[in-house]
Amino acid sequence: MDRGTPPPTLIYGGTVLTLDDAGTVLEGGEVLLRDGRIAAVGRHLTAAPGTEIVDAEGCFVLPGLIQGHVHLGQTFFRGLAEGRRLLPWLRQRIWPLEAAHDDDSAYCCTLLGAAECLLSGTTTVQDIGIGPGVGGLMAALADSRLRAIAGKCLMDGGDGLPERLKEDADRTLAEAEALGDRLAAGGRVRYALNPRFVLSCSDALWRGVRELAEKRGWPIHTHALEQREETDAVRRAKGRDEIDYFDELGVLDADLRIAHGVWLEPAHLERLRRRRFAVVHCPSSNLKLGSGVADVVGLKRASIPVGLGCDGTACSNHLDAFEELRLAALLQKLKHGPEAFSGRDALALATRDGARALGLGDEIGSLEIGKQADVVVLAGHGADLWAAPPVDPHDLVAFSASRAHVREVFVGGERLVSDGALVHLDLAQIRRRAERAMAALLKRSGLDL
Repeated sequence: MDRGTPPPTLIYGGTVLTLDDAGTVLEGGEVLLRDGRIAAVGRHLTAAPGTEIVDAEGCFVLPGLIQGHVHLGQTFFRGLAEGRRLLPWLRQRIWPLEAAHDDDSAYCCTLLGAAECLLSGTTTVQDIGIGPGVGGLMAALADSRLRAIAGKCLMDGGDGLPERLKEDADRTLAEAEALGDRLAAGGRVRYALNPRFVLSCSDALWRGVRELAEKRGWPIHTHALEQREETDAVRRAKGRDEIDYFDELGVLDADLRIAHGVWLEPAHLERLRRRRFAVVHCPSSNLKLGSGVADVVGLKRASIPVGLGCDGTACSNHLDAFEELRLAALLQKLKHGPEAFSGRDALALATRDGARALGLGDEIGSLEIGKQADVVVLAGHGADLWAAPPVDPHDLVAFSASRAHVREVFVGGERLVSDGALVHLDLAQIRRRAERAMAALLKRSGLDL
């Protein structure tokens, strides 16, 4: 639905964290949003008649947060797959549940997850999608008004994969291309090709993905090098690790974004830094499933773009990017020392660096003139988000802010959260519909939970 151009908006009086390359901070700063873009950043800006005014005095103003790897189609599964490592987690719970999706359950599930994202300050997601019900997922993303990159999750085999998820390679590629063709050009939802991981995709499917990516200019989003049992299984099945396998099939020549990368080795990095390759770090998920901790500092030193994601609520149990970026920083401090990762570094994972990892560095990720007007205002009036100067506000926000502080959220200049509540969605209604859809999904799944 075309909602038209949002009204111009002036956000004034807050501490503006631009997250530009220089780390510019403006105390008592102002941000002018016009025609869906950032029109000006500074002080004492001039607003034309009809401009909406947002008083951000005592607040923090920063770019909308970016999650480079999510499973909004798993939002219903929070708490249903506890105490399992990756492969049993997939085979015993996640795949049977995903196989039970239809368009209605996928729509409700995704919209519920999108609401959680918006209410916690996330304005852009890259969602790896689902198989059955993907039409509902894509419709929910559009209705949520999030900025998104998404597509169908592609699988054609693998141990423990339910028959409903096991598709013919040529057919699933044709369906994926048709789904991408239906997206409106220039819309907030963009398309990606999403082969799940090496163990559930045949050589033929990977080759088809590579060819389709080259033909259509779509990125490839997948999971790789997440857990040791997975990497060992790949070596047994393919006779090589994932990076060598991708290289052999030409997948590394595409625009490739991998979730996790926990078990990337130093020998991989020199080869990868010359490719269009990015990693999305998912620390909560990696800890919950006992996978390990990705070396974000090492990846950044190798000039490999790194973003951040909460993964899915079935493994991380939340979609709060503030919680995720803080955990990411603390883990790198544990791994490399307390000086290794600053608050600004942590915020960059979910803003500037996260945008670069998704190939959107020229469009989002910082408050700079001409970029998309994706903006978050954090209420700073409470005792828990206050510190006396000369505290760096990046550190204060990174290590003290949470979803509870999110007051206003704009995507493309459109206000979607106001005073901590959704403007365009009825959360109570979404929850009521979700309860009915989840009950039906569980019945279809046949699982004894």
